[in-house]
Amino acid sequence: MWTGRRVVMGALSALPALSESRRLRLVGFFLMYISQGVPMGLVMTAIPAWLAANGASAGQVGFFIGTAMLPWSFKLVNGLMMDRFCYSPMGRRRAWIIGSQMMMIAALIVTATLAPGPDEIALLAGLAFAFNLCAAVNDVAVDGMAVDILPEDEREKVNGAMAGGQIIGISGSAIMAGVALVAGGVELAAAMAAAVIVVLTITVTLLRERPGEKFLPWTAGSASAECLASAHTKFLPILGKVLRGLAQWRTALFMAGVGFITSSVGMVDVVSPVFSVSELGWSSEAFTNYSSISAMATTLLVMVAIGPLCSRFDNRILMVFFAGLMLLPNLAAYLAPAGTFGTLAMQAYITMFWGGFAGVFVLNIAWSMNLTNPLVAASQYALFMAIPNFVRSLGSGGHGQIVDNYGYNTAFLIAAGSVAVGVCLCLLAGYGRLETIQKPASARIMTDPAPLPGVPAGSAIS
Repeated sequence: MWTGRRVVMGALSALPALSESRRLRLVGFFLMYISQGVPMGLVMTAIPAWLAANGASAGQVGFFIGTAMLPWSFKLVNGLMMDRFCYSPMGRRRAWIIGSQMMMIAALIVTATLAPGPDEIALLAGLAFAFNLCAAVNDVAVDGMAVDILPEDEREKVNGAMAGGQIIGISGSAIMAGVALVAGGVELAAAMAAAVIVVLTITVTLLRERPGEKFLPWTAGSASAECLASAHTKFLPILGKVLRGLAQWRTALFMAGVGFITSSVGMVDVVSPVFSVSELGWSSEAFTNYSSISAMATTLLVMVAIGPLCSRFDNRILMVFFAGLMLLPNLAAYLAPAGTFGTLAMQAYITMFWGGFAGVFVLNIAWSMNLTNPLVAASQYALFMAIPNFVRSLGSGGHGQIVDNYGYNTAFLIAAGSVAVGVCLCLLAGYGRLETIQKPASARIMTDPAPLPGVPAGSAIS
């Protein structure tokens, strides 16, 4: 038995580490981002449509989405914990990634065991909160690993693979769960999601950050010099640098603008499934399939097109263009005479809005990287991502109540107005103008995370 174990461990030790293989980095980060997309597909698309099909109101669907997505607002805490603590023999981030995926599996198994029905929304929201908390921890850990591992010349390519992996995870799990919820309820949908995460976790276990590190805590290996050199020993210096960067007025104004734009996304998270199912008569499967496939197609199109577009056009023009794709369908829905906003109009609404949001999302990520202090990149970037996630969660709950009390038209109008105000604030904050970014003398040129299309390499500085 011991001989067999030595043979297996010897074979595993011969596998290249992420730092040694370009192809392994591309495939590895792609798979890790699929893991993050699986729970998001459940809570943002499949379950809301299923709840609406079973008679849930917009307010109840908004409560579910708002509660389930709230853990994505805690990314600053996650980033601080990961910058401060790590199990260095397994690499700086890998223990966090494997641990969070195992906890995600456990949370999904508990969800499948309890199997709440569509009338048990509070219990379902609590369980979704639990497995999304694990997914949010996983997200910060994977982003941190990417910052640590990726060489400059392949960051754009891997960044695209990561985004594609998350899109496939979200859309694939939404379609799978949409069918499973109709066939076997939450029990089957959560069990299938857990099985997918199990397979992905086994794969991640084989991906070491650097050669010589442990695969698991009880296997042979030791910490790399790079991991030991990057260790932090105190929280307060990290937190101080993060908050000083956020206190700059242009940064604060930009984040306020992003918040306004993202609040409209929270509205669409709630209104699109409820309106489609309750008002237009779609089945929950039909909504889930169309929403998932159209979102995946438009997002992939944006990912392919954003590089050439940024090379030809000013980023401010692109920001207005993509924000317009979010604003116009909401304005059209508000202005449409009663009874005229039918199935084709709703399909166009979903396609335009999510295509516009994909473009705005990529552009905002790029500018957030420009504003990030490289000395505390993981924590500050996590904060920049946490703020819009928190606003989106609030928007889901708030717009659900708006629909219940004031109707769909009011929600459409508020969403359109939020996008318009948000774009104006971003432009006032100096969005797209690198010369407006303050550069402290102590900062160094930042290339982590990777610059996205349209962001000059080495320009990200706080």
